Amino acid sequence: MKLNEWIDLIKSAVRPFIIVWGFMVYGICVVTEVEIPTLLAGLVTAVILEYFGERAYQRLREK
Repeated sequence: MKLNEWIDLIKSAVRPFIIVWGFMVYGICVVTEVEIPTLLAGLVTAVILEYFGERAYQRLREK
């Protein structure tokens, strides 16, 4: 396997876990009215921006 294939494999395995875990913990913090840790908010934001940024880049590259 090439390096890019390994990177894509790792991203496709880790990203869904981070998204589900991050949103679950974020939701639990909101429901229980606990202050959301800055690191958690940053992690969720970074994953969302990275995902949608990658999707936008792929769509623009296809056109």
